Amino acid sequence: MLIPLRPLTRYSGASEGGEFMIRMTTRRRALVTGAAAALLWPVAGVAAAPVRVAVDASGTAIDGYDSHAYWRHGAPRVGQTAHVVDWAGVPWRFETAQDAAAFAATPDAFAPKFGGFCTRAMSFRKIVNADPEVWRIFEGGLYLFAKPVGGTKFDAGPRAMIAKAQSHWDTL
Repeated sequence: MLIPLRPLTRYSGASEGGEFMIRMTTRRRALVTGAAAALLWPVAGVAAAPVRVAVDASGTAIDGYDSHAYWRHGAPRVGQTAHVVDWAGVPWRFETAQDAAAFAATPDAFAPKFGGFCTRAMSFRKIVNADPEVWRIFEGGLYLFAKPVGGTKFDAGPRAMIAKAQSHWDTL
């Protein structure tokens, strides 16, 4: 659609056609910029989605613990800054290069369920960072808890707690 334009101001030495070109360029630029912004708006929203991983004050996943060590050693181990894998937008530390490589190959298999947040709190529709020292492995999944009572309650009925936690997790 063409809109008739009137010159806003006359510039010395410029012809009316020159003024028209300046105004059209400005309007076209505004229209193109606005259209591009409108098209990119949904992409910007996706990129700004919240991270679904429990991080400590430094931004490291699960307080810097090695999530592969629970399987390899049957115990939590603190990861080293020399062995880091970036996954889900955050750094994950590992005790050894072998642990880091195993995690990098299949992170979904070794990352704690519910992003490392407390499973029991998640079942109550709350988001609480877990204590990596309080954990359970159940049916191939690593579950972390904020307090020892969470692990104890989990032991009494893991499937029910997981189902409730999963229900809330899916809404986030």
